[in-house]
Amino acid sequence: MGVAGVLWGFVYLRTVEPAGFNLDRSFQIFFIIIIGGLATIRGAFLGAALIVVFPLLLSRLGQLLLGGWFDSGVLEMSQRIVLGALIIFFLIVEPQGLSALWARGLRRLARGRSPTTA
Repeated sequence: MGVAGVLWGFVYLRTVEPAGFNLDRSFQIFFIIIIGGLATIRGAFLGAALIVVFPLLLSRLGQLLLGGWFDSGVLEMSQRIVLGALIIFFLIVEPQGLSALWARGLRRLARGRSPTTA
């Protein structure tokens, strides 16, 4: 989490000030680690990709399916609800995060490609 904070501060914000790190940002970085997987670099990247890309996909999907029925505030709250449900899902079903799912998927692919011996 410390490396993520340093990168966020110096690469993205270009400065370190208290207004740049509010409580929402702290929780966002914490959720990146939870969803991606604890103690893995790959998990941090996978969690960050999901946390950044998932709300964008939900917003595009909401615009396509719902058109102009809802305003941006409703879409943002629905994104937070879905993201919260996803965090709870990962904590209960897969505590090791996306990193463990990725490793399992690679193992299954490797088993499927290996030649069988009779």
